[in-house]
Amino acid sequence: MAITPHVLPHRELAPAGRPVLGGVRAGLAAVRGSVPERIWALSDEEVCDSLTSLADLATATSALLVTVLAEARQRSLGSSQGWDLLDWARAHAPMLPTRTLLDAHAVASAVGDLRLEAVVEAVRAGARPDDPGEDGAAVGGSCIDGSGTDGSGADATSRDREEGEAACWGSDAVLPVGKAAQLVRFNTGVRGLADPAQLEGATRLLLQDSCGPHGLSEKDVGIAVRRTADLLRPDRLVEHEADVRRAHQSLVKSKGPCGLSRYTLLLDEEAAAVVDAAVDVLAKPKPDADTGEHDPRTPAARRADALVDLVRRAVSAPDGQPKQPKTMLTVTVPLEVLQRRCRGAGVLPDGSHVTVDTVRRLACDAHVVPAVLGSHGEVLEQGQAVRLFTRPQLRHLWQRDKRCTFPGCSKPPAWADGHHLIHWADDGPSDVDNAALLCRAHHTVVHRERLGGRVEAGPHGPRVVWDLRPDSYDAHLEEFRAGRKSDGTPPRP
Repeated sequence: MAITPHVLPHRELAPAGRPVLGGVRAGLAAVRGSVPERIWALSDEEVCDSLTSLADLATATSALLVTVLAEARQRSLGSSQGWDLLDWARAHAPMLPTRTLLDAHAVASAVGDLRLEAVVEAVRAGARPDDPGEDGAAVGGSCIDGSGTDGSGADATSRDREEGEAACWGSDAVLPVGKAAQLVRFNTGVRGLADPAQLEGATRLLLQDSCGPHGLSEKDVGIAVRRTADLLRPDRLVEHEADVRRAHQSLVKSKGPCGLSRYTLLLDEEAAAVVDAAVDVLAKPKPDADTGEHDPRTPAARRADALVDLVRRAVSAPDGQPKQPKTMLTVTVPLEVLQRRCRGAGVLPDGSHVTVDTVRRLACDAHVVPAVLGSHGEVLEQGQAVRLFTRPQLRHLWQRDKRCTFPGCSKPPAWADGHHLIHWADDGPSDVDNAALLCRAHHTVVHRERLGGRVEAGPHGPRVVWDLRPDSYDAHLEEFRAGRKSDGTPPRP
């Protein structure tokens, strides 16, 4: 049975010369004596400076927390009582927020790992002085000069040299612990699947873009880390995980307060973007038409009303015909990625990503807006939207196919999308002889498994015949291209 480690009572202020402890105790005493009840006496500039200084202090204390946890890990503190490092830390610092402790623990676990040395050093830079004094000596620390000495003529150790160099970096080289933890988890999570050289380069680029006050935000670091991890892993694994997320979508009804019903909805990235785009259009505030008064509903109430309105429109549509066009969902993707000439992903408006197969499926039945983007993603030139299948073509498909064309599926045409048998990104034409109706589920299967199909003459008219062998699309594409080449048809620019 584990025994709670004995926590020593608060001791007197440690001598100032003790590493870490002396400075932390002195700093804690100074903060507690800062007289916060008289903050009203500060000018506006001093209030701003106080906030900036508190942010710097938080960064420094987080970096020291990593240092302390790393040292405790090396000494195996708490192990004799049967505690791991996290439990030992919780016992000694019960007021520490859980996320702060978990992030610091993740970074501390990377100390000593040469592959993550740069990440750890960027965190430690937050606790080092960044105000060099005269003759290259940093205030309160040791900044190594070009001679490799510590200012007294003595040879400096390699550790002192690293610390001195970090001290001279300044705030642009400081990495907050929260961002560092994401980089550590990314690196260790894909280490067994990715090429070591590619992983090292990706980690270095992410580190460069995350450091300093102008680096990526924690949210953007998370997005970049997830997408980079997808690029470093095999496509099949990424698509499999997307299928797993899609398979775990759910809608659960339960009782709410005051006779209300609570619906809990779990969706993958694509489905969430579709719902957001549809609901946002109908959830805008609506002033009273007669009095002009502002809409009194809360944002949550407006979204709930919008969702109910969408369902009412759908169930009241005659003969399965929708009363309004499909939801506008914006996905940005480079043409080279769409054509599978390089790896990548589609980007949704909120910055999240969808896989290439998902983008190709959405692009089968969508408005395509050609655009030229700058190096930072800004739109330099934009063309007009082009719908690939026209309404008359879709009506033709409804009459010809009468249902989802995947073998064994009986979903009606109102539940299906138009699919390019040869994708338009591969020069496939947008005509009915290159089209088939597919429900969403089988549309996903066809793109994920890269299944090929063709329109053939049947006893009752044209019908779609599917080749259910995995990757059969490639053979159909080669056959299509060979036919175009023999006809002398040039590829589409």
